[in-house]
Amino acid sequence: MIDSIRRLVRRFPEDVGTIRVLFASDPGFARLCREYGAINAEVGRLERSQAGTRDEDGEGLRRLLTSVEEELLARIEGYRPL
Repeated sequence: MIDSIRRLVRRFPEDVGTIRVLFASDPGFARLCREYGAINAEVGRLERSQAGTRDEDGEGLRRLLTSVEEELLARIEGYRPL
């Protein structure tokens, strides 16, 4: 679990409790967390390998990362504990 949410918690440290609850209780949220981590890692690998150059694949991945991040944030902000 920790590896799946590490990057998201780093991005939104103020929401760590909500992230943990959602990850444990919402399979769709957990899937998005894993996707977010994988995309984020790939973006990092591209940035390191390209040494500052920009390409279409990298831009597409960054747009996808932003989209997944926005979906995760919407779920985090919309969470209401029972």
